[in-house]
Amino acid sequence: MVLVVVAICAAGLHNIDIETDPIKLWVSTSSTSYQQRQHYGDIFNPFYRAEQTILVPKDGGSIYRSSILKESIRVQNVAANVTYTSDDGSETITLEDICWKATGTGCTINTITQYFQNSMEHFEFYEKYGLELEHFSNCLYAPTTSDVALCTELKNALEDGDELPSTMSDCPCLSAFGSPMNLYNTYLGGFPDGAESNYTLFLESGAFVASYLNYNYADDDKNEPAIKWEREFIKTMKAETASNTVFNIYFYAEISVQDEVDAESSNGMGPVALSYCLMIIYISLGINRFKFSRDFFITSKIVAGFCGVMSIVCGVASTIGIYMWFGVKLQLIIMEVVPFLSLAIGVDNIFLLIHAMTEKEEALRREQPSLFIGLEHNPKAIEEITSTIVSESLAYIGPSIFMASAAESVAFAFGSISPMPVVLWFAAMACCAVAINFCFQMTMFLSILTLDKRRELRGQYDIIFKRASSVKSQVPPAGPETDRMQQSSQPLVSMQQPTTPAVERASQTPVSVETSSLTAMLDYCVDVYAWVLTFKIVKLIVLLAFLACTLLSIYSMETLDQGLPQKEAMPSDSYMIEYFNALDVYLATGVPVYFIVETGYERNPDEWSLNDESVETLFCKSKDICGTYSIPNVMNALANHGDKTVTHISPGTTYSWMDDFWGFVNPDSECCRVDSEGAYVPIETGNDTYTTLRGEDDTCLASSVTVPPVPEDHYMSLFSMFATASAGTSCSYGGGSIYRGQFSIDTDPIPVVNSSTAAVTLNSSGYGDEITAWSYMVTGTSNPTQQRYIDSYKQNLRAAEWISEKTGVDIWVYSLTYVYFEQYLTVVDDAYKLIGLALAAIFVVTTLYLGNVFYSLVIALTATNIVVYVLGLMQPLDIMLNGLSIVNLIIAAGIAVEFCGHFVRFFAKARGSGDDRAKAALRQVLTSVLFGITITKVIGLSVLTLADSRVFKKYYFRMYMVVVLCGVLNGMVLLPVLLSTIIDVKNFF
Repeated sequence: MVLVVVAICAAGLHNIDIETDPIKLWVSTSSTSYQQRQHYGDIFNPFYRAEQTILVPKDGGSIYRSSILKESIRVQNVAANVTYTSDDGSETITLEDICWKATGTGCTINTITQYFQNSMEHFEFYEKYGLELEHFSNCLYAPTTSDVALCTELKNALEDGDELPSTMSDCPCLSAFGSPMNLYNTYLGGFPDGAESNYTLFLESGAFVASYLNYNYADDDKNEPAIKWEREFIKTMKAETASNTVFNIYFYAEISVQDEVDAESSNGMGPVALSYCLMIIYISLGINRFKFSRDFFITSKIVAGFCGVMSIVCGVASTIGIYMWFGVKLQLIIMEVVPFLSLAIGVDNIFLLIHAMTEKEEALRREQPSLFIGLEHNPKAIEEITSTIVSESLAYIGPSIFMASAAESVAFAFGSISPMPVVLWFAAMACCAVAINFCFQMTMFLSILTLDKRRELRGQYDIIFKRASSVKSQVPPAGPETDRMQQSSQPLVSMQQPTTPAVERASQTPVSVETSSLTAMLDYCVDVYAWVLTFKIVKLIVLLAFLACTLLSIYSMETLDQGLPQKEAMPSDSYMIEYFNALDVYLATGVPVYFIVETGYERNPDEWSLNDESVETLFCKSKDICGTYSIPNVMNALANHGDKTVTHISPGTTYSWMDDFWGFVNPDSECCRVDSEGAYVPIETGNDTYTTLRGEDDTCLASSVTVPPVPEDHYMSLFSMFATASAGTSCSYGGGSIYRGQFSIDTDPIPVVNSSTAAVTLNSSGYGDEITAWSYMVTGTSNPTQQRYIDSYKQNLRAAEWISEKTGVDIWVYSLTYVYFEQYLTVVDDAYKLIGLALAAIFVVTTLYLGNVFYSLVIALTATNIVVYVLGLMQPLDIMLNGLSIVNLIIAAGIAVEFCGHFVRFFAKARGSGDDRAKAALRQVLTSVLFGITITKVIGLSVLTLADSRVFKKYYFRMYMVVVLCGVLNGMVLLPVLLSTIIDVKNFF
């Protein structure tokens, strides 16, 4: 029947689907940051896909060397020229097919070598005349203009036959896609302190940082070409990294994290399989006290151990199968940790059951040794003796196993309150796995143990089930007693029947003699240990030592770091670990941060009258009408105020789209031109690097028009031209180069514009009827620690609140990483709530079982103390507070019941003084807890050291090992002393 249930549940595994998307693993879809991320993608398009390379000279020198600059251009072009070709050659994808670009420009590649337009031809032309370093430094000083003076010098020095390429006729400093490379701290790394105020210090930088930006879509299918290209990019850069003799190359693609997590998922089951094999060996050998006698294979439990472990496998398969039936995706942590956790708890129960049966059999042999003489010839006696042993064993240890399993399962269930998907489903599956394993062990495995015990009593070998020759020679003595034993229908077994020593000795086999001697030795050790704990000085030392450890743990947990670095989840040999390490060392800035103004948000009106001076004053900064506390002025102050209190926004240029829009449409500028049809004339790449004056074309507005304001009937058409226009030397106001992805019209993103897109014409509505949202971008600081990320998020949230209060315009803030860090706004409160609920559940379950509030409170408080110890040791073990560690702490509370619940139950049943009861309880449970719970968990945990991810080594090996050690110390040292002292409190003083 059980196997039928297993088959039905496990059939769900055919629906198995593995989740590797980091967002879907770690972020709750109900969180504010996730909702804002989705909304940002809806109105602006999702944040761009990015690839990044960090090039560090191997000789440790600066980047301001001709050979280094030249090699960096070559490496960056290797990356830019990556081409994906399908196996059958029917599909090719280049960077041009997927990259982010403004009208008429090349791909957006942010790198300092754009001073040469990232063109080897340009660089070599400067190099030929020894002007490459001078041009580089001139552009660093004035990145928005052409290097006119050097260009004149270059033209005068031209040799016969040489001619400047048309694309560098004015020696431009602007990038190939029209944007100035003026965010130096974003494109360079490892520069000296003070470089932001003294640009020449950037020449001493130790690394190039290049970013390749690609379009991102909400529809995953549209991202497939980019994903294919990114995987080809990764292959190419791995090969380049291995062969390059000039640079240490660190790189990243948008798909990298997901692919590395996927690779870890594919290779992570080895430690789990090894752990299961070790448990089979341990059960087989450990249950016989590691005694290798000639009758070892009669008393061994190899088949029983194997079947027990297989019952756990069935439980895990059934658990996962049930969830797969309901469409839940499987995750890496579930794949590795739920099977291990089920094994760690399930093997404890297996060992405890087998150990209890062994103890009960030995007791029966001592009390009624005559029952075991010639037993192999009496099947009825075998069945009755087996039934007695199994029932007595289940009565002895079963209630404790039930109490521990129930407490663990209920405690784990509270972990599923966490909104983080990976934690929620891990806790839910762990809860289900514990409950299902308990049911399987109390049914299927108990039946297997019954059959195995009958085999053993018949004297048959394990595995092959053949009767041993030594057993065959033992024939029961003939006589009326023997006949009565074989024929009587009355119960043959009574656990209280006395025996004489002579008969007992006669009935003992060599195996039972060895086992009895070892059992006697263990009992003696337990008695000595229990005796030592009865001394008042020992009790005082124990209580004071544990109190001190508790206080130290409370102090330590107050300084616990928060977060979960991405590199923790990477395989140990992943190229991403080196990349993350390089980020910490060389990157001075973080990801962009967007402060977003949206119509209809909070107090904002449903429509902004952007031509109204009262509105313009809020959103401009260059005119007299602009308010001191306009949003662009505030943003500039946040980024560049000399004595600023906002520490997580990098210094640098901040932009105001309204001011640039006015500059773009100003008839005195060279920016906005229309043809005879009134259609916008873009600046094309071939127009001598954006310097061609389109004098033959009309300006968008008549020369008599003064802006602001912008004529209302032209507003949306002009804005649409501005929002997709490229910038250039003669026009630095192109919004397509500067503000791409920062505007929303009619709540939709600005459409992707390419050569086939129809030009916007004057007097049309352009891309829509009204501007409904826009954002102000600043650059975040580099955050080498998780706490810096969290502090940055909190600080920018507060900045958005302050700007809203100060300006009366409600804004919200968004950045790519915020979805991962919202949980840390409430992580401490969540930890108290979830762990507190788990401990309360343990108290309720144990109260219902024991029927005694005092002993239930002792168990709950001991579990609390164990959790406190684990929290206190997390900081020294480099384990951070996050969703994973919280659910592990809940699991720690559940597992703690195993270490203290058995002892408390037997202590409550015992009679006499506190010391007598402690001794009796220790005799009953100490060896079982040590051999059946502690050692099994240590063996299983040790296999996790082979896991390839630091997440498993830290959050599972280290944390669970601490749980085991703290559990056994609290359960077998503190509890006996504490309970005996409480019972004998009058005698203690």
